[in-house]
Amino acid sequence: KGERNIYLGKVAEKNLSSYLEIDRLTTHAVVAGATGGGKSIAAQVIIEEALLKGISVIVFDPTAQWSGMLRKCEDKRMLALYPKFGLKESDAKAFLGNVRQVQNARQIIDIQKYIHPGHIQIFTLNKLTPPEMDIFVASVIASIFKSDPKEYQLLKTILVFDEVHRLLPKFGASGKGFLQIERACREFRKWGLGVMLVSQVLSDFVGEIKANINTEVQMRVAEESDLNRIKERYGLEALKSLVRSDVGVGMVQNAEYNKG
Repeated sequence: KGERNIYLGKVAEKNLSSYLEIDRLTTHAVVAGATGGGKSIAAQVIIEEALLKGISVIVFDPTAQWSGMLRKCEDKRMLALYPKFGLKESDAKAFLGNVRQVQNARQIIDIQKYIHPGHIQIFTLNKLTPPEMDIFVASVIASIFKSDPKEYQLLKTILVFDEVHRLLPKFGASGKGFLQIERACREFRKWGLGVMLVSQVLSDFVGEIKANINTEVQMRVAEESDLNRIKERYGLEALKSLVRSDVGVGMVQNAEYNKG
């Protein structure tokens, strides 16, 4: 526990609480995993904890599912899991923020206007096609660079790009959005801005994006390319654990953290 540490959950098969130093997220994070493996909830757990620490959060949401953060959880299945993590049903809470529907890919967003400590701002992109989403994401990141942000040593804001694989050329995008995300991962750190990418597949991220993301959360995996990557990087035992893991169980890795 600590002033700048966030609670992630329990170490698998043990009753030990696990924490992450929140300022590690200035070197960005990726949350990946097969559909139904718990990647969206894992990302939201990190974001909830960040909000409780007064971090501002901006989400670009192609699935329109993040708006649930603005309502108190009433899902009986989720509430039944609360005691496992030392929570009571009365701990369920809504977070402060707003949802905005993006209808126009060329809409100008002044990010500075939406940075409020402990608030979550959700831009839903479900009305945009992948090529339009590409244009919008590229434009938002370019506008942050033009806004003359001030240097800041600690984490101040997290920008979440959900379903980020939709920005890949194989989904019809031009790759401009990905190029800007690559640029963001290289340079945002100095302004206290962290990028979190949420995707079904990790192996599609190449070059600068991969090189500049230090925290990896890998939930249950099914894609052959990802299976091979995990086996290569972390060994057969890690791979077997991830293939067999229950919903909500995953691997959290940071090269500089806990001696890797």
